[in-house]
Amino acid sequence: MSSLDELLKARPTKQVWHEVCLHLAQLDEEGLAAVAPRVLAWPAQQRPMPDDWWAQWTAGEVRPYHSLAGVRHLGHLGVAEGERVVDEDAEVAEETGLDEAYFYHGATAVAVPSDLSWVALGAAAEWHHNGGDIVRWDTVETDRLIWFLHGANYHDEPHDMQVSPDGRTVVTSVEGRLHAWSAATGEQLWALPVTSGPSDRDDEDEEGDEDDFEDEEGDEDGYEDEDGFEDGFEDEVSLGMDDPVRIGFSGDGCRVATGTCVSGRVAVMEADTGRVVLTVPAEEKAFGPVALDTSGRLLVHTSPEGRVVVREVDSGAVLATAPTRLSQVHALALSPEGTAVFAVGAVADNTAPAAQLLSLDPAPTVGELIRPTEFPVKIGRHSVLAGSGTRAVWTDRGPYAFVRTGNGSVLFDSTARTLWADPNQQTVSFTPDGQAMVTVNEAIEAWFLAGLAVPELPAAID
Repeated sequence: MSSLDELLKARPTKQVWHEVCLHLAQLDEEGLAAVAPRVLAWPAQQRPMPDDWWAQWTAGEVRPYHSLAGVRHLGHLGVAEGERVVDEDAEVAEETGLDEAYFYHGATAVAVPSDLSWVALGAAAEWHHNGGDIVRWDTVETDRLIWFLHGANYHDEPHDMQVSPDGRTVVTSVEGRLHAWSAATGEQLWALPVTSGPSDRDDEDEEGDEDDFEDEEGDEDGYEDEDGFEDGFEDEVSLGMDDPVRIGFSGDGCRVATGTCVSGRVAVMEADTGRVVLTVPAEEKAFGPVALDTSGRLLVHTSPEGRVVVREVDSGAVLATAPTRLSQVHALALSPEGTAVFAVGAVADNTAPAAQLLSLDPAPTVGELIRPTEFPVKIGRHSVLAGSGTRAVWTDRGPYAFVRTGNGSVLFDSTARTLWADPNQQTVSFTPDGQAMVTVNEAIEAWFLAGLAVPELPAAID
């Protein structure tokens, strides 16, 4: 076997990378740190995670050398004759159950657990026919498909889907209703209108009458009657495709927040039961992307003119309001300790993607405008595509932003470094732990954020 130094000087090929991986698995953390800049200089696409590393990752056995992998190909939406292609050099791989769902028009939403052992996918609707199928597809047992919602039972498509940090719950919204399912079984845990306020019922009533939260047995289309909508709200509810809903879990997974992008309603629920613990009054003009801190104690949402608002969930009190230089805020990420906010969107004078860091401690301070480098694609200020496709995450390496535009997709960090770009419109989700990003177009791929890091000056190998 060639030395690692010789291999990294060679032209990147599949075989060379295979040998590099054998060497990397033998290095200690000090050795990995020394060689990392030279490994990261290879394009991420040419550093696929090998099968043995992948088996470790999905089993929860994350190793230090995994951080140098760039990508893992998971599958394809368009599957011919029940078979999938693993990569361009492979022939036909094992059969998969993903083709049982209908993804002819692509996916509009994706969510993944931290171990990447499965992917929740929401299909684009068939106009004038079915809505989009919503399923869980296993990336390990690739013939295993769990159904959350069949497109024949509704006429909409999801625009945001999130997995709880513990991987137990999947939440999305269609036809003006929020749905939570068990990720393991596909059983619906609860459902409620996205415009509903806190229930006035006491605990005994909630135990005896669950109509506002669960579907009745025997309901073929999986929906309860419209009686669950509060008086005065029914006329304001529109389909998800007209009023996208943004979703965010607390870091401990106990609470989930939602915000509607058009009708302007923000609420926080208990993730296990759907019980509403906070509804922001409509007159306070809260809307769009939302984020919670680790404990679910703090809520961040947007308000008009690019402002960001921080609230205490239990009381609803406004703790801070900070203006930004963003004309539209499309995604938010709150630091785990709740002391800083990463806001992503666009600016009025230049429709390219932009972001800002807001420090909340000791007082709100807005940082410099962050514009990603080496990506000239522009987005429209009022683009629904940009709003529903933008994502933000706070990782142990700081915040990251993903922006999908009409002309491509880009991932950048809080230093404005472009870490990844693609000429196609990708549907994206970050893992709850911020270690990976899954992209869906025709291919389903996992990109490891540590493996997308911009390398420093090359270091010598001892």
